[in-house]
Amino acid sequence: MACGLEAFTGKERALTERLTIEITETAAIADLAETVKFVSTLKALGCRVALDDFGAGYTSFRSLRLLGVDMVKIDGSFIENLATHAEDEMFVRMLIDLARNFGITTVGEWVGDEKTAKLLERAGVAYMQGYFFGAPELAKEDVPATGEAKSAGS
Repeated sequence: MACGLEAFTGKERALTERLTIEITETAAIADLAETVKFVSTLKALGCRVALDDFGAGYTSFRSLRLLGVDMVKIDGSFIENLATHAEDEMFVRMLIDLARNFGITTVGEWVGDEKTAKLLERAGVAYMQGYFFGAPELAKEDVPATGEAKSAGS
């Protein structure tokens, strides 16, 4: 993967520093030693690394520290009922506090309504994603990937 990433980016740190590579918690703990090496390689290239579906698997405190990820994405199954299930709210707050104590940024997945967004904001989550903010869309073909509009003469 790292060699492919280097070939794709031409080893341009300006590109790799804009990338966040996600690894699911389940995949990460399947071979912890290999995942630690992989994360280290990605970070050496300038990428950030996120642990996806955090809380759904069996990551120990020790494993979380060893992985050296920059970000954890709290599993949406805990977020989707946050406003109506006190147990989920308590669990999510604990995950946010744990990540904060390790210096890891947090993302709340599957945010579906304003009440959930406000609960996550009060709990200290750094980023949120979900249908409350908009549905996923395919990029329009007539807009370059850089986000710059084409000139009239193009």
